[in-house]
Amino acid sequence: MIDMAHKMLTRNKRKAGLNTMGSGSHVNLPVAWTELALLVQCKEKIQEEALDILLISLDHAPLHPDQIPVLFFLAESVLYWICTDAVKQSYLYTSEVKIIKLGFLTFLRLFIFHLVGLAEAFKECKYRLHIYLEGLSEREACYRSYPNILLGVHFMIRAGEIICGSLRSSEAYSHGTGVLDGELNKNFCSQLITDCRCPQQVDDPQQKTCNISPVLRECLLVWIYVKHKIQLLDDVLKHLLLREQLCNTNWIDSALGLLLLSEAAKINMTCLKALTELGMTLVSCCSPHYFKQENVSTEDLQVCPLQLSHLYCCILGDICLYGSTSEIQKAALIGCENPLKSPNRTNTPGLLQLLQIQPATTPGSDQESDWWVHYGAAYSLGKVCHILYGDKNREGLRNAAWNALQKHQSLEQDTRVLTAIKVAEAELNGPVNPFIDASSKTLPSLRSSVAIHFLGWRIAGVLSQLCLPPVVPYIPLPRMLPQRPIHPRPPLQKQFNVEKRMARLSLRQEIMIAQADRESLPDFNTRTNFDLRRIVEDQWRKELQAKMEEEEKDRELQLQEKQKIEAEDFIEMMKKKEQKLHKNINPL
Repeated sequence: MIDMAHKMLTRNKRKAGLNTMGSGSHVNLPVAWTELALLVQCKEKIQEEALDILLISLDHAPLHPDQIPVLFFLAESVLYWICTDAVKQSYLYTSEVKIIKLGFLTFLRLFIFHLVGLAEAFKECKYRLHIYLEGLSEREACYRSYPNILLGVHFMIRAGEIICGSLRSSEAYSHGTGVLDGELNKNFCSQLITDCRCPQQVDDPQQKTCNISPVLRECLLVWIYVKHKIQLLDDVLKHLLLREQLCNTNWIDSALGLLLLSEAAKINMTCLKALTELGMTLVSCCSPHYFKQENVSTEDLQVCPLQLSHLYCCILGDICLYGSTSEIQKAALIGCENPLKSPNRTNTPGLLQLLQIQPATTPGSDQESDWWVHYGAAYSLGKVCHILYGDKNREGLRNAAWNALQKHQSLEQDTRVLTAIKVAEAELNGPVNPFIDASSKTLPSLRSSVAIHFLGWRIAGVLSQLCLPPVVPYIPLPRMLPQRPIHPRPPLQKQFNVEKRMARLSLRQEIMIAQADRESLPDFNTRTNFDLRRIVEDQWRKELQAKMEEEEKDRELQLQEKQKIEAEDFIEMMKKKEQKLHKNINPL
């Protein structure tokens, strides 16, 4: 069955649209994802390749309501694999890391559909998902040493609770058809376009029913202002920085806000400075001892979850890899200047500065947050070093990350932080057991990371269409009728003068002309004699040509014979003269 499985993988690569960003007439994402989920149940190479295809497809494919049933199926499958197979292993396997990453992307898509109100009709799927989520909380303790994996587990638990919502008991379960309501699907399917075009294509802004938090809305506004190059970007960023609500709201909304800001920061340096300023706030919330300054007020800040600080480290690594300019990539690595130019603020840190945070020594400080930040920075730097290997255009960026990582490895004493580099290497190189066969290194053809590369852009496009008014008011244009093709007119025929036209012949005249034409034609004997005469003339011409060629050859032979005789006579005459004169005579 291995050959059949490889054929299914090849067929599903095309169905998933890996080369066309999930779009095209040949793409069928629900079928492809379902078959790939079944192939994940295989082992070794087939399982690894199926997981890689799923991760890449879920990352860059567009969002459409037709995906909701298969996303619930993937979510249930991921939870079942984690609760039954993964926790029974004595080591952390690469396939286990990819399965949790697959669950993160799946729940992220489901959460977006929940925000825009498209998952309300799937009560049966929500009920089954709620049952699986009850077992995931018990497996959370298995991943406390791996913050990047624990982030995915926490996101699945929290997002799943929000999606399931009121389904807290079996009494709240009501059997449904499991399909979208017709009117709801009609309103929203037309708005979820596959290429995330500009928001002015929304037909009716009054149909928007999504309810997002203020923090997520402001981050979405930043993305829209950057995409459409609106001049009021600085005012929006200043307002975002002054409110500092990132630590005070639901951390799932804050995580989505960071993802949206990271997409804007990849193409705009001002947004990157604002993102690093918020990241400094996150680290300050988790580690109050770090950014100690006299005039910094943190009275209104609450302790943020550690997941946001780790996600911020992953986002900086993603910007280092996929930033639009070298300046943005460099700033994400080594930090950038203070965007507000305030004397009370210092330069915002990059990945290298986050790697050098000193451990907490004051009483009451949270030492748990320090190694989380160190782990996230080391994990992101490990990915940067491995993905940029062999890239001559960014060799300086990789060398800076590599030198900092090697120096930190020689000084770091926490084994949990050192494990981050092994986990990053395992995700990219793909050995089956990274702790047993850590020396094996291969060049992977498919790479993915928790810091989302394409899906963040897709999410921003969908939320901007459904949750915010259009940038340009929608004005329906009048429908133009199709024009008929203009064919060139044929040239006018020459008109003859009526007076010069010949009168029509009578019937007797036409019969006489026809008889004269028949009489003028040669009969059979005449034609036969003509053909015979032509054959004789051709034969005679051939014989004459042969005779002429033969006579020409005879003349050439006679001429050669005559020249030979004259040469012999001349030689004989010269010999006689030599004998008569008794000396040699050289002929001229």
